[in-house]
Amino acid sequence: MSKNRFRPVPIPEKVKVNITNSELKVTGPLGNLNLRLSNRVKIELTENQLFVKNQDNSKESFSHQGTMRSLISNMIEGVTKGFQKTLIIEGTGYRAQLSGNKLQLFLGFSKPKTIILPSEIKCELKVIKSAEKGDLTYITIKGIDKQLVGDVAARIRKTRIPDPYKHKGVRYADEVLRKKIGKRAVVQA
Repeated sequence: MSKNRFRPVPIPEKVKVNITNSELKVTGPLGNLNLRLSNRVKIELTENQLFVKNQDNSKESFSHQGTMRSLISNMIEGVTKGFQKTLIIEGTGYRAQLSGNKLQLFLGFSKPKTIILPSEIKCELKVIKSAEKGDLTYITIKGIDKQLVGDVAARIRKTRIPDPYKHKGVRYADEVLRKKIGKRAVVQA
């Protein structure tokens, strides 16, 4: 079992935390987030620290305690710093275009793939010209909700998963791809 669940969650000065019956509201400089609390845990607020305690000594209660602590910690980090994920579009003729809350991806299909972005998400596009790899389009997804940022980034990546031979497609910036050798190289060896 993880011992992280016992650690208190520090609350910065700029952040306000409200606890009602079964809901936690966190307000900070970047916005506010709500979380529905599990009935297996109780939250105690003392001097700029938040403690997540379990109701009973069952295994399920321990898991809820660790999950709630992580979610609350991510909420506080989100309203103070925010979260971001960067994706790279690589391939000849592959590009992205942003219009309002719609992201159009031109990825070699007959029609562009359109992804509607939620209002809480901000998207930035940047094109870098490279001699070896052609034009690389960087998509940066920003937001205060970690789960929503990850979900939108995963939906964008899912439109064209990078192939293992030429690495054409949409990938995360920190993703490491293993390149496969083709049949011709195997036959010649």
